[in-house]
Amino acid sequence: MMIRKVCIYLFFSILIASDFIPEEDSILNYTQVFFKWPQMEDVDYYVLEIVDSLNESYLVHSQKNSIIVQDFIDWNNEYTWNVCGINNLEETSFCYQTIMLSINSLPDYYPNGNQLQLVNDGVYDGITLLDFDGLGFSVALDQASNPIWFADKNNFNPSKILVTQILDSGNFIGFGGGNGYEFDINSEILFETPSEYGVHHHFIKSDSTYFFLDTIIEQHPCPSNCPDNLPNLINWQGDHFFEIDSDGELIWEWNTFDYIDLVDYNPFYLDRLSLNYQDGDEMDWTHSNSIFYDNGNIFISVRNLSRILKIDYNTKDLIWHLGDEDFMNQIYFNNNIEFSQQHSVQILDNGNILFFDNHTFLEPEISRCIEFNYDEVVDSVNIVWEYILPDSLFSGSRGECDRLENGNTLINVGRTGNLIEVDSTNQIVWHYKMMNNNSPVPSYRAERINSLYPLAFSFELMDLKGSYIENYFIESIDTLHGYINNKGWANQLYEYHLFDDSESNIFSNNILIPGNSVSQFHIPLNELSIIENQQYTIRIIPLSNQNKFQDLKFNFENLFLGDLNQDSIVNVLDAILLVNLILDSSYLANGDINSDNILDILDLILTINIILG
Repeated sequence: MMIRKVCIYLFFSILIASDFIPEEDSILNYTQVFFKWPQMEDVDYYVLEIVDSLNESYLVHSQKNSIIVQDFIDWNNEYTWNVCGINNLEETSFCYQTIMLSINSLPDYYPNGNQLQLVNDGVYDGITLLDFDGLGFSVALDQASNPIWFADKNNFNPSKILVTQILDSGNFIGFGGGNGYEFDINSEILFETPSEYGVHHHFIKSDSTYFFLDTIIEQHPCPSNCPDNLPNLINWQGDHFFEIDSDGELIWEWNTFDYIDLVDYNPFYLDRLSLNYQDGDEMDWTHSNSIFYDNGNIFISVRNLSRILKIDYNTKDLIWHLGDEDFMNQIYFNNNIEFSQQHSVQILDNGNILFFDNHTFLEPEISRCIEFNYDEVVDSVNIVWEYILPDSLFSGSRGECDRLENGNTLINVGRTGNLIEVDSTNQIVWHYKMMNNNSPVPSYRAERINSLYPLAFSFELMDLKGSYIENYFIESIDTLHGYINNKGWANQLYEYHLFDDSESNIFSNNILIPGNSVSQFHIPLNELSIIENQQYTIRIIPLSNQNKFQDLKFNFENLFLGDLNQDSIVNVLDAILLVNLILDSSYLANGDINSDNILDILDLILTINIILG
């Protein structure tokens, strides 16, 4: 009698970088760290041990083969880490070898006087991503204001990087020194704007393209009330808005000179030009500071005209503008909102507009956040929420209001170096002050996120046997089942593929997994033309960042139960080998006749029965 069991073998190299994260000898600029390791057979949970340079140890349990750790890890330290699997008897099944890890020191330009002023109940949990504009770099802080990540400005030329956005891919968007960037958590640049463009005030990514602002200077007649010391023709500095793709190719552009009438100008900046005028100086006409794409429309903030514009993306036509009517040749709305020198116009999920009103040059000069809605049928606008800052927090420049998921609002008070969070009743629940050498550190923007990881994942296969060091196998060929562990906070769309040894894709599907959750996937092998002894690859691809795909390679092999020496015959030689395996407490799948995951006398009896026929 001959019994056959079909097993799938999965082969791995020792310590492949994508299998162990962080990889050997990593040097990091962050203390919130994602750990990932290969799956172990028949374990109930894993124990991750991290040991610092003083030999102090930190243990954390995980049901899955990945985890995000923030506690214990600190700046300017070296660590080792390893993982052990614990079975249902609370015994250690196996431990991986130790891996080295280093955390850099905080940079010497990190501000020395930051102060957490207040933390109250109701604060939105997470970490705060912000820029120290006055010092030229960006950081992430925990709720207690401890730094847990910094962007290494020395990786950028010139040495300045202000983060404006974190993507679902885990990459960051930012600008500095006239350039726009996309870069990873290690400050490695993935995209930089081509040299023919400049970037000021704002650089963002929408889907797969980049939007930003550049200055443009044209010579036009001096306005009718031109000061006597100015020539008839003067330089006007406007703004040129661009959209480019990842290859740097132009997709869309919009020029203030083409769509804003030159009679719309602020006399303050004409008077400023006349002060100490020299040939070649320009009037700072528009000085725009933000761009926002939403559902086929573009919203921009033109600071020096104290104006917000809505533009049709396809036609580039102006749909409406709102702001200081003293500088406005055409008025769109029947009523108005008084604001001045505003920053950071955003569209909320409810369709309302939220922005920071600096309120410069108005009486009194008191900055505030404004949320308003608008009706294009009856041409009206209406303030639905505002938060008025105390006069001590007036900011003549910069600033942002950011609506959080719990309804709170995070307010970056620009030039004052203050960052506050208010709840829906306008009570302050968190207050952080950026200081260096007893002076405020100006800042552009801030954002509250759950962690440094919108994308972080691992995956596991059900019924996995064997070991990472040698071979893995699964005792089934009908359907291959697995789990994707989405440890990041963003919803992620994953593709999963099966490739044959010629790298032809023989199966594909996808699955949308919510943030911080686990979902199962299936590959129906019985519906495919599987060839024995051919290598196959399972590939999991997060579509937000396809460079972070993970592979498993495997073969199909037919194994005869009891045929330990693989000579296609079960005889006394196999029985002798089985006795030796039992005495050594070793395991071999095709010796486990009764499939109870151990080799013992019962398997020997069954093997003898196979031999006797």
